Amino acid sequence: MRETTDRNITLIGMPGSGKTTLGRILAARLNYRFIDADDLIKRSGRSLQQIIDQDGEEEFLRIEGEILSGLQGEKMVMAPGGSCVMSHVAMQHLRNISFVMFIDVPLHILALRLVNVQERGIVGLRDHSLEELSMIRRPLYEWYAHATAFFPDQDSDPEISASLLEKIFKNSTEEGHG
Repeated sequence: MRETTDRNITLIGMPGSGKTTLGRILAARLNYRFIDADDLIKRSGRSLQQIIDQDGEEEFLRIEGEILSGLQGEKMVMAPGGSCVMSHVAMQHLRNISFVMFIDVPLHILALRLVNVQERGIVGLRDHSLEELSMIRRPLYEWYAHATAFFPDQDSDPEISASLLEKIFKNSTEEGHG
C-alpha cells in the first residue's frame, strides 16, 4: 500500500464532466500539482480541434496516448481528455502510477455544459452523437477506474464535489487500492 502523501490521482470522464475544475480544487486541497493533459497537447501551438482537423482523430489519439504514457512523478492530480480511455497503453500506465476516479455525470448535464462542442476537440463527435459517444466510452471509464464518483446534479458545488473525491482517495489509501 502506498502512502497518501505520494500517490497520484487521475480523473477520467466525458468532456464536460468537470475533470479540470475538480482536479484544480482537489490538487489545491491536497497540495498536489495539477496537470491538465489537454494543456500538454496544446503546447504544440495548436488547439485540440486544429490537431483533429489537420491530422485526424487517430493522430490526435496517438499524441494523447504518448503524452499520457510519459507522465511521471508524485503528488499529482491529472485530468486527461475524455478520449484517454481509447488508449489501453496510456490507461494501464495511469492505473500503475495513480488512483483513477471516473467522474460520472448524467448525459443531460454534459449536454448543458458542452455549449462549445465544435471548438473543443472531442474525438468521436464527427461520427457519433454525444449520447453514442457516452455509450461507447462508459464501459471503458468503468473498466479503468479504481472508483467512481457520481454527480447527478447540475448545481453541485465544486468544492463539495472535490471534498467527496478527496474522501474517496483517502479511503482507498486506507484500504490499499491503487
